[in-house]
Amino acid sequence: MSARRLPVLALALVAFEALVQALGAGSLALAFAVLIVAPGLALTPLLPAAVRRVPLATVAAAPTLGFAATGVLLISMSRVGIPLEAWSARAAVAALCLVGLAWRPGDEGERERTSPGEAVALAAALVIGVVLQGRVIGEAPVPGNDWAKYLLYAEEIRRQGSLLIDNPYWMLGVPFREDPATPAVYGVALELSGAPAGALVHGIWLFATMGVLAVFALVRSAWGPVAGCLAAALYAVLPINQNILGWHGLANVAAFALLALVLTFVVDVLRRRETPEPTPWAQHAGLGLALLALAATHALSGAIAVVAIVPVAVIALIAARAHERRRLLVAGGTAAAAFLALGALVLSDLVVRQRTFGGTQDFTAYLGTKVDLGLALRDLSIPFAVVAALALGAFLVRLRADRRLWPFVAISVVAVALAYSWVVEFPLSYLRMVYFLPLALVPLVAVALAGLRRGAAAGAVLAVVIAVLAWVQAPNVREFYAFSDRASLRGLDVVAARLAPGEVVVTDRCWSFLATWLLQTRTLPALASADIGPAAEVPFARQARTIIRGSAAGRRRAQQLGVRYVLVDPTCTGVDGRPIPPPLVGDVVYVSRRLAVLELGAAR
Repeated sequence: MSARRLPVLALALVAFEALVQALGAGSLALAFAVLIVAPGLALTPLLPAAVRRVPLATVAAAPTLGFAATGVLLISMSRVGIPLEAWSARAAVAALCLVGLAWRPGDEGERERTSPGEAVALAAALVIGVVLQGRVIGEAPVPGNDWAKYLLYAEEIRRQGSLLIDNPYWMLGVPFREDPATPAVYGVALELSGAPAGALVHGIWLFATMGVLAVFALVRSAWGPVAGCLAAALYAVLPINQNILGWHGLANVAAFALLALVLTFVVDVLRRRETPEPTPWAQHAGLGLALLALAATHALSGAIAVVAIVPVAVIALIAARAHERRRLLVAGGTAAAAFLALGALVLSDLVVRQRTFGGTQDFTAYLGTKVDLGLALRDLSIPFAVVAALALGAFLVRLRADRRLWPFVAISVVAVALAYSWVVEFPLSYLRMVYFLPLALVPLVAVALAGLRRGAAAGAVLAVVIAVLAWVQAPNVREFYAFSDRASLRGLDVVAARLAPGEVVVTDRCWSFLATWLLQTRTLPALASADIGPAAEVPFARQARTIIRGSAAGRRRAQQLGVRYVLVDPTCTGVDGRPIPPPLVGDVVYVSRRLAVLELGAAR
């Protein structure tokens, strides 16, 4: 299909969804197609010409581009007071599609034909990835805790039609502080489809698949079909990418797809050109849009991208010839201008959220999250770690030969440096930096293997070996993060039947977000310090811990709040992996393997 027909297809998709909804048959799948796929197809002129020359890469990059555009647009709409409702969302997406229809993209050169083998290889990578992901999140109830906070925020967005709103339940009632892009898309998808919020519990699956496609588009457009297919396969099978699904790192997973899109633009800008070429203004603006969406999806990922890319850009400027230096400066200036022009309202939203954080905690709060090197290597898989080390070493020797590889080396360095930044007392969750390594290392490995005589076969064998390891490891991941089961959900039903409206329930760290969503009542969760980002939430978690410990101050606070029930997971562990001491208050009214319900009374 030609690029000129893609906006027409996007508009047809929007119209079809509206018709289906009018007939009372709306679906969540169609809603996501309108919010993510349609604008992505329409706005393909923003993609680098190297991507648009490859139809398969164009289609693979489109969902991530569409998510970027829709996320920025919805946040901007909400900031100026436009309600996030079905009519406004459809009109906004239709406007994006009309922009794409009116656009006259530059000449991308001769289009490459996609071979059947390439299409089959990408499809196989997607299928394997989906199957492995399903081993972790395919069954209900899904593992993890964080999914509950995204469902609650999405439900409140649908109810209130806005983003800067309060969470009526969490920590007795505080502003929603989550980065807004993914919740905005979630909330509007509920509004478009009419689906219950619980239908979003598997929504992370969409973004995990989107990440595989984005990595394929990134590597395929720069280094060819073999490298692209190997990158997609390796990214799909790495155990660490299933591990993040276990604790439901939705914002991180969505951000990785966007970071791959950002790198697609950066790699194209870094491509050596022997003679001056016309300035591709649209694609440089696309880089600004992608960076903005990344910041709105996961602020830490956006910061890491900037910290990694800026030094690369500076070094490239210093080493460039005159005409290349001008092109790099124009690219950076245009991207920055687009970031600021498109991002005024988005940045305003982020600033307002930040003002409610109450600052950050001292680095000592996160010392329990230090990286365990053995576990990190296991999550990456030993075969991949060995091959990645060899590939990284080989490229360090010949970095000058292909500067397009510099950003991946830079992200690796930044991720490792932040993982050990406790040495300089910099506060963050250190172990989560490991999750950035697949996006940094997979392209290096894929490009290295593609350059070997039998590299495709070696890469396929490596992917199969890693897939087997991921298959075996997946049940362990699911079990480790399975904070709820059917028996514990029955216990929550018992509690819900006894609760008065607005009653406060105290939970341990394992039942925190889950109880807030499932009980729909005010909760006081005893999070560990390392679980908390905003310092404003620390006092609330401290109060919950005193209540669970049964101290005199805790008993007084429980009486002030009218707390009757405490929910704990008997198997819950602390950040250090050690079992949390059992509560010292209350009488057991329900107990299962994953849930103990305690009714406060005389201290035991």
